Amino acid sequence: MLPLDRQFAESIDGVARAIAEWTVTALYERRPDLNARYGAEGRALWKGEMLNRLAHLSEAIAADRAALFVISVDWARAAFLARGMDEADLLDSLEVLETTLREELPTQIAARATRFVREGIDSIRRGGTSDGGVLASAVEAPGADTARAREYLRQLLERHQSRAVEVLLDAVRSGRSVAEVYETVITPALGEVGRMWHLGEATVADEHYVTMATQNALSVLRSKLPQVRPNGRRALAASVGGDLHDLGIRMVADLLESEGWQVDCLGANMPTGDLVEHAVDEMGRQQFQLIALSASTGLAVRGVAGAIEALRAASPEARAPVMVGGGVFAMVSDLWKVVGADGCARSASDAVRVARELAK
Repeated sequence: MLPLDRQFAESIDGVARAIAEWTVTALYERRPDLNARYGAEGRALWKGEMLNRLAHLSEAIAADRAALFVISVDWARAAFLARGMDEADLLDSLEVLETTLREELPTQIAARATRFVREGIDSIRRGGTSDGGVLASAVEAPGADTARAREYLRQLLERHQSRAVEVLLDAVRSGRSVAEVYETVITPALGEVGRMWHLGEATVADEHYVTMATQNALSVLRSKLPQVRPNGRRALAASVGGDLHDLGIRMVADLLESEGWQVDCLGANMPTGDLVEHAVDEMGRQQFQLIALSASTGLAVRGVAGAIEALRAASPEARAPVMVGGGVFAMVSDLWKVVGADGCARSASDAVRVARELAK
């Protein structure tokens, strides 16, 4: 990430609340019918929407990748449509936001910000940009074991955890490797419940239950992994600060361990300072031969870049390679280079391959 891009993003962060307030005021002046349609809580809801959009805009500007903002707009549009709301309202809100940014931000920052917002507006007018739209079912994605992923998720949504685990074990008994079960059954099922929650088809309780039950399922599958001799290499794995998802990085840790790595998996929301303290001793010596960092959403991009910078600053003479992965890196193919990583894994099994290459 370039320093100037980060400065632009931080400038928007600093005035986000004011920009959101001004945008909503202008939106209601432009569309007085919103008062009746959204009710007494409408302005608060729209302010929250604008703050969310500005947060994604800041990350996109810091990375200089408009796709990060456009993807967030695609998801917002999907949520509007799923709830029977008029996407024209979202379109109007972005047009008002564009005007507010142009009027209130310094010229150079406004030029970048409005260009990105305009790409989001154009995406809505085209009907979304993702292949098939973000409404596409994750369990029907290419490579998914659709029948098992659907059945695994169904059992969990009906609160039959033991039956769900049996679906996974049946896949192993049929000849699937644990890595294949992770990637073709569990990952699509998790993606699907996340999609369902976003579209209002599943509750927060549903999503949390599936996540917790899957953590238990991973413990069962872990015992089915091959046991190999330690290869003498150590890896540190974590999701960066602010990212509350850690199932993906746990799968990566499991598969690395099955290859002989000793892995310290620190889980979700790992603060950068604590990550560095664990990775580097007081003499600046690296304690690991690989650092694996995960980010599931576009809101964690600066977190990944900041963690990589801090790790390298703490040990400038003995730099451990950093591998990144997670949903946001799958959506923007070159983002791993933007954040300064040494490699990017597209899946848990791909992480094993990338780790081998980086540790040579």
